[in-house]
Amino acid sequence: MLVEDYDELFEMSVDERKHYIQLNPTIVENLLDGVGEEDAAIRDQYNYRLFIQLLTENALSEMVINQFVDHLFADKGLLANIGESGTGAVFQRSYSALYLAAIVNADRQLSYLNKEQLEQITQNAIDLLTKEQDLRSYVNIQSGWAHSVANACELLCAIIEHPEYSIRFTFQILQAIRANLWKDYVFIDDEDERFCNVINALIVKGIEEDLFIEWFEQLFDQLEASAYAQGYSALWYKARTNQLNLSKTLYFYLKFANRHEKLRSTVSIFIQRWIKLG
Repeated sequence: MLVEDYDELFEMSVDERKHYIQLNPTIVENLLDGVGEEDAAIRDQYNYRLFIQLLTENALSEMVINQFVDHLFADKGLLANIGESGTGAVFQRSYSALYLAAIVNADRQLSYLNKEQLEQITQNAIDLLTKEQDLRSYVNIQSGWAHSVANACELLCAIIEHPEYSIRFTFQILQAIRANLWKDYVFIDDEDERFCNVINALIVKGIEEDLFIEWFEQLFDQLEASAYAQGYSALWYKARTNQLNLSKTLYFYLKFANRHEKLRSTVSIFIQRWIKLG
């Protein structure tokens, strides 16, 4: 599609746009093919913007939405070339997560997705967060933001908030967050807030407080065991920085929400203990 074609679509009324999409199904095909477009202007200002607009206006049929899900939830989308770093495939993974997050959020009212689909998306979102090695946030002026880890968190939040979320995935999700703390990289673009958004979504879902306390204690047990076994390596210091950033953000999330006093106290104790190091 040309820029002029997008502009024409954006200028239409809701009914005109819906009718035009029905008469020109190749537009939807172009959107699907352009999910991971490396040019930020086309990807963000045209493709993603148009998709969200059509989804919001209920201009996409159940068949079309399922077409997006089938294409994006696995190897062509969320897990495309997973494990690579520094390649354009990160945009396909990252934006597949964003598109699916929008679909899952909309599905709370639409109910187009069945339980099996939602569980497949959940498992692959966890795999993306766990296995993603391309940790770049802002890439350059041409490509814009990759931020695959952040967008994987966005998808997980949408899934957790869906009424059909299966709590059996909870510990896997927490372990996926934990894995990111040890990727030999210090997150600097508010990824700690994205991790805490996921944790908060689980808390709001009613997951038992003791599970979070156990998981949180294990984070620092791993940090202590690693220092004892391998010394204070660069990897260790990066993990410590990530964990303290996550801990401080989580503490204030809990404080401002005035919930889970026992967990908040545990987080506070570990912050005080570890922030004194060095």
